[in-house]
Amino acid sequence: MARNRQSDDVRAKKRDDILDSAMAVFEKHGGLEALSFRRLATEMDLSYSAPYRYFADKDELVNALRARAFRWIEQAMRDAIAGIDDPEAQLEALAAAYIRSGIERPDRYALMFFKLDDTDIARRSIELKAARRDALDVCRQAIAAGQACGQLPDRVDPLTAAHLFWIGAHGLVSLQVAGQFVMGRDLPVLVPTLIRCLRAGLEHFDETPATRRASVNEESLHVANPDTAGRRPSDPSADAKTHPVRIPR
Repeated sequence: MARNRQSDDVRAKKRDDILDSAMAVFEKHGGLEALSFRRLATEMDLSYSAPYRYFADKDELVNALRARAFRWIEQAMRDAIAGIDDPEAQLEALAAAYIRSGIERPDRYALMFFKLDDTDIARRSIELKAARRDALDVCRQAIAAGQACGQLPDRVDPLTAAHLFWIGAHGLVSLQVAGQFVMGRDLPVLVPTLIRCLRAGLEHFDETPATRRASVNEESLHVANPDTAGRRPSDPSADAKTHPVRIPR
C-alpha cells in the first residue's frame, strides 16, 4: 500500500524535530564528526532511511543547521531590543545580546561561520542566505531607524554601518572565547565603548571620491545585471569565505 502523503505542516514539524536532534548531537557530542544520519535515526528512534526523506545528504543537513544558528542569534537580538526606543540603547542591547549568545553557545555560534560555502548546496541554499541576511538586518533596521529620526549619523549607509557593527561584535566574541582579555578590560566595559566609537567614527566619516566612485560602480553593476535587477540586495557577506571561531575539543 502506498504511503500517505504528509501535509506540509506535518513535514515541516518532522524536519524541525530532526534539526533539533541534529543540533543537540552537534553541540553535545563532538561537532560535525559526531553527526550522521544513522546516529540521528537512532537518537530519534526512526528508521535509518527516515532523515533522507527531509535532507538529501549531510551537506544539506549542515546548511539547514547553519541557517537555524543564524535564526537563533537573530531572535536573541530581536528579543533584546523589544521595548527599547532609543537607537543607541538599541545598538548596545544588540551588541550585548549577540556577544552573550556567542559566548554562552560557542559551538552553535561557530557553526554560523564554518567555511563550507564552496559546496553547490551552500551556494544554492535560499534558506541559509535568507537567515544570514535577516540576522544582519536586525542591526541595519535599528541603524536606519536611528538615522531617519536624526539620532544617529547618516554619513554612512545603514548596511555598511551594520557590517561595521558586526565586525566589532564578532571580534569581541572571538577574543572572549579565546581567553584573550587579559589586560584589565572586559565585555561590560568594551561593549558600550565599542558602540560609542562606532558612532563617533560614523559621525566624522568623510567619504572620499574613490569610495564614492566604488559605490557608484557597484550600484551600476547591480542595475546592469539582469539576474539581480529588482531584487532585494543580499547580505554581501553571504558568499564571503570567513574564518570560523574554532572551539577546542
